[in-house]
Amino acid sequence: MTISTLIKKAKENKIGKVPVVVLPLQIWRELESRLEDAEMVNSTALKKKIAKARADGKLYSFAETKKVLRI
Repeated sequence: MTISTLIKKAKENKIGKVPVVVLPLQIWRELESRLEDAEMVNSTALKKKIAKARADGKLYSFAETKKVLRI
């Protein structure tokens, strides 16, 4: 589902004189996820960090990752 399709499913309501948009939670989560993805794609700082991490060549095992993330 595209962002424009998600937005079209929104219904405009008013609380007092202020227009508000009410979305089903599933659509909001999808929209939020896509917005986060777009922010990451457009972030030059994040791209630099990823490139640096790839250049370092350091790999972590699953166990190490779980330990670092405290899972």
